[in-house]
Amino acid sequence: MSFYDKMERKIGKYAIPHLPLIMTGLFIAGYIFRYFFESFYPYLVLDPYYIVESHQYWRLISWVFTVPFELSDTLSMLLVPICLYFYYYVGTSLERVWGKFALNLYVFGEIILMDLAVVITYLITKEFNWALIYLPTTRYVLLSMFLAMAVIFKDEVVLFAFVVPMKMKWLAVVDAAFMLYEFIKYPFLYWRVIIITCVVTFCLFWLLNRKRTGRSIQQIRRSRRFKKAIRSGRVAEREPSESSSGSGRGKVITMRPSSKGPIHQCTICGRTEQDNPDLEFRYCSKCAGNHEYCSDHIFTHVHIEESGE
Repeated sequence: MSFYDKMERKIGKYAIPHLPLIMTGLFIAGYIFRYFFESFYPYLVLDPYYIVESHQYWRLISWVFTVPFELSDTLSMLLVPICLYFYYYVGTSLERVWGKFALNLYVFGEIILMDLAVVITYLITKEFNWALIYLPTTRYVLLSMFLAMAVIFKDEVVLFAFVVPMKMKWLAVVDAAFMLYEFIKYPFLYWRVIIITCVVTFCLFWLLNRKRTGRSIQQIRRSRRFKKAIRSGRVAEREPSESSSGSGRGKVITMRPSSKGPIHQCTICGRTEQDNPDLEFRYCSKCAGNHEYCSDHIFTHVHIEESGE
């Protein structure tokens, strides 16, 4: 078991569920602060001068309430709700594939790296600029999440601007080109530092998870429909079926809670059917031995190989 899997097993239970919904709520609150409490909004911005010189440490967290897109005209007012919905969709898709722990690690890791990068840059350069209030810090958090999703679901087709069908991998190219364009267009030091930090976060997480495989969006939808049908009683529960080899691999597990103790336990996170009645458990046919995984990890775990004699 890798260090990442061990860490998830120990502290994964503390991960915040429904993080994309919470983030969307924070951005909506940011728009309220930005346009209805304009005198208060500057106190939320990630400004290293006030963090270092005035000890306003709350700015290390409060910047998540800043707006990712400005409402400069009527068109932007129409596009911003669409963009927020799209990034909510991106976040929930990542949460279903990675699991809530991995998404928490990605988002909070990016926040911490962003704080460190901005503060260290100020300590080195002592550069201060009032334009920080307009720096779209949260926009690049969203763009890095979209880049991660585009790499995982590279062959999935979505409607770009709700009209043009396009594969996710080409949208990733558009995303990367947009960040490069803004990196070149705006010579503001902190702007470039934030873009670099988001790209570095994505690269680090990709290196840690490059061997993990995810389900397609269609598979995720089918799984959700199946779970809903089970809960509503439209689909009967099936008895566990043995594989043809008789080794126990490839079983389809139906949870049957027991008062005597759990029947199923995930090899990665250690959760059982008693922790969450909605979880499904399956054995992995590619892992050596009989290793059982919950629905969050059956498609994302690193396969266990037989140890040499």
